[in-house]
Amino acid sequence: MTAVLQVALAGGVTGSLYGLLAVGIVLIYRTTGVLNFAYGAIAAVCACFMYVLLTGPRLNFWLALPLALIFAVALGIALERLFARPVLNAPVFTKAIATLALALVLQTVAQQIWPQLAQPEHFPSPFEGHATRIGGLYISAIGVTVLGVTAVVMVALALFLNRTRLGIAMRATADNQPVARLMGVPVGLVFPLVWALSAVVAALTGILFASQQAVIDVQFMDPLLILAFVAAVLGGLESLPGALLGGLIVGLTDSLLALVLAGRHVGALDVSDPGIRAALIFGGFVLVLLLRPQGLFGQAVLRKV
Repeated sequence: MTAVLQVALAGGVTGSLYGLLAVGIVLIYRTTGVLNFAYGAIAAVCACFMYVLLTGPRLNFWLALPLALIFAVALGIALERLFARPVLNAPVFTKAIATLALALVLQTVAQQIWPQLAQPEHFPSPFEGHATRIGGLYISAIGVTVLGVTAVVMVALALFLNRTRLGIAMRATADNQPVARLMGVPVGLVFPLVWALSAVVAALTGILFASQQAVIDVQFMDPLLILAFVAAVLGGLESLPGALLGGLIVGLTDSLLALVLAGRHVGALDVSDPGIRAALIFGGFVLVLLLRPQGLFGQAVLRKV
């Protein structure tokens, strides 16, 4: 039982990272209609900027962190102005393909600016080598931090979206953009705000993931992005809490499968291989969508035909 709880705890930490990234994806999609496949690259660029601050001028981690988040805000606003706004009225598929191109551009530019990050580098953080024991379970300092940051981000987003005028304006824009314009909502200001907020969430996720893995390069977020999209769609692609729950489901499923399949073989096939786990997760994801296309926490939309 202790082993199961330990694995579930690890899955909850990893799932929180998937969920945080999925929350940022949903935040942009709900408001602007952009399915942002460049989101992992945005997170990676912000984390790389943090790495440069830590290893170049050798700033303290807690001083470099707010500077990295300010950089994320500026990057989010710049991408909204220079990239998202010109393609705002394009078809959804066109915008999605454009974000793939944006991801390649961001990774290429980052690699040219920071050539040392073309290869994995050690990411220094104050969490390395620190862990605590709670009731027979071990949890690392970065694990506690991931869970704490996830809780703080979700509470802060809930308060912002429900208790502030800007947050309510963002919700109104997400629900019905033309009506929001008629009601006087400054949609032109809402869009850059959404991109800035989502970039901050991406930066936090990238920095936490780099701290957990202790390595970083310009493409280190790509594997996480795929599972974050699974989490976002699983959660319904319209709900922020659903995106987080989707991430937790994916993380827990992956960890529990690793425990159940450890050391097992089916004939010559090693089913404990990570690729097999990924195939089972994606297969289960497809099955869920076949049974519930709107996702576990989404609502079906009725259309006249």
